[in-house]
Amino acid sequence: MRRVLYVSGTRADYGPARRLLQYLHEDEAIELGVLVTGMHLDPVHGETWKEIVADGLPIAEKVGGRTAGDGNVGMAATIGSYLHGISKAVGRIRPDVVLVLGDRGEQLAGAVAGATQNIPVVHLCGGALSGSIDDSIRHAITKFAHLHLVGFEEHAERVIQMGEDPANVQVVGLPGGDLMPDVSMSKEEVLSYCGIDGDYILVIQHPVTQSSDKAEEEIVETIEALRNRSESVLLANPNDDPGGRAVLKRMEAYAGDGPFQVLPPPSSRETFASVMAHASVLVGNSSSALVEAMSVGLPVVNVGPRQRGREHLACWITVQHDRREIARAVETATTDETYLTRLRSHQDRMTERPTERLVVDRIKDLDLDIARCPKSFHHAREWTDSLPAA
Repeated sequence: MRRVLYVSGTRADYGPARRLLQYLHEDEAIELGVLVTGMHLDPVHGETWKEIVADGLPIAEKVGGRTAGDGNVGMAATIGSYLHGISKAVGRIRPDVVLVLGDRGEQLAGAVAGATQNIPVVHLCGGALSGSIDDSIRHAITKFAHLHLVGFEEHAERVIQMGEDPANVQVVGLPGGDLMPDVSMSKEEVLSYCGIDGDYILVIQHPVTQSSDKAEEEIVETIEALRNRSESVLLANPNDDPGGRAVLKRMEAYAGDGPFQVLPPPSSRETFASVMAHASVLVGNSSSALVEAMSVGLPVVNVGPRQRGREHLACWITVQHDRREIARAVETATTDETYLTRLRSHQDRMTERPTERLVVDRIKDLDLDIARCPKSFHHAREWTDSLPAA
């Protein structure tokens, strides 16, 4: 029996990994545990750890650690707190494999905790770019990880460029790439849940760490750009990075003003998927626009520099934090047939690989002694022409 510990801090990592975790839990050769931390434990964000319990997945341990404050110092201190708590938890649990997805501080803490205790670390979704400090965190995780299961060929190239052994890099696609199986509510049910009528625009806009002092000003530009729209406008909670609390407070101040409503924290993955699937357009800077929105054919207006490094921007309309630009882009995203045709033609690439099954197989085949061997640095001249791929 191979014991796998998945480190989860938010719905942003749990949602895409959910189906994979269910596969792992159902596999007789694997004993899965989920270490819950971060925003999952925060009542402000809906205590989303309860979704994991409702899905029937075993929680191995809960690790708090978020420090007070909404600034950059608080973010750095929180990562340190996560490292302390997660390291102790990993020491108690003693898994065979630590599994992390993405680019947040909780995942970095999990990777460090695993690697320093000679436990193999498997990293999902490395090698991507988002145009924020998340890149630094993601690349740091890469250097602690032993097996890299990435989304696309260009991601694999970046991981190898960082000196990782090509034999330990595999293109598997993006977990949770198809949101449609999770869409369980009709549009009428979504409207009832949100307390609105008719069509609606979904706004998911997070602060950018390097410019967190402008986060409040930036969300105002986005909101005001939508004031004269005929649709309702649902404002979703931002993450808890520096500036997040200020953004949330500003959103709450707009609630009930014209078309604006604050979206109640979705109670499940199915609720979130349904809200996204029935929206007219997604506006903001969420990474959910990369795969989840695309898989349900949702038009995307990406605002500001966050996510600028992501692939497939031909399917996004990217604008600055300027209400006039945003307003024009939303109009294009909802009415321009050329754009909508391009969006529909792009959907297939998101779900072309059996990602979850590939990940399970690689975890089951992983040499557990890999963490006890010093990692070598593979120079660019040593790259092979063919990468392990599906």
